[in-house]
Amino acid sequence: MNRVTPLLQTPAVRLERFDHEPGLTHRDPEREYAVTHAVNLVESGSFRVRVAGAWHDLTAAHLLATTPGLEFSCAHDDDRPRDRCLSVRYGEQAIESLRAAGAAPAPGSVLRLSNRGAYLRHELRGCAGTDAVRAEAIAGALYWSLATPARPRAPFRPGQQAWHAARVDRAKALMRAHYAEPLSLSRLAREVGMSLYHFARVFADLEGRPPHRFLQEVRLAQAMARLRAGAGVTETCFAVGFGSLSHFVTTFRRRFGQRPSDARR
Repeated sequence: MNRVTPLLQTPAVRLERFDHEPGLTHRDPEREYAVTHAVNLVESGSFRVRVAGAWHDLTAAHLLATTPGLEFSCAHDDDRPRDRCLSVRYGEQAIESLRAAGAAPAPGSVLRLSNRGAYLRHELRGCAGTDAVRAEAIAGALYWSLATPARPRAPFRPGQQAWHAARVDRAKALMRAHYAEPLSLSRLAREVGMSLYHFARVFADLEGRPPHRFLQEVRLAQAMARLRAGAGVTETCFAVGFGSLSHFVTTFRRRFGQRPSDARR
């Protein structure tokens, strides 16, 4: 039997870890049936999965996407396996919301893990038991990346993936801490020890949006918080790092559907 450890649960998603009791003999059932929409990510080890009559190797470079009723089989070469998986299970309401937003249905199959998918796995590992909002957002991004994949790039090697993920995380932390400063792409790349355009490509590949879009979201979130606390529009504009009042008003309205002055009220 698999050992299942619940990590986090919200009305939309459930995050679990699957592994095996050390020292116990494991027997794989002849067939299994998925009961939910789920994305299963291998963290370590490997095993084989049969889906639609074909066997696939499932390693840290792959994922298994399931849909309710999908028949599959797993096979381990070792009767005391050591593989470990992270499973994201989606509630029906979450799936309906994703479909309404335009995400195509994810296929029930074994897929090659993209660089972005590997980064989202890295992000999910960091979700604490109370980090529900972040976990739901990452889970949604993961499903969306499967249903509407971007132009594929050659996958990073495991060591490269960890190296790049650490630098993207560092850049995001810098933007959250110094959003009010005139941050440039050159400065961010220099701070994390990467060349300018390699950093820009890797950040967009893993985060799903370019650095300037991430920074803009941070600034807008800070602006909303300041306005709701009673700060003035012009004061807020320059305090969060915008250099133009007209650009701030236009960007804020496009993002939130209201003018900054309305948010202040």
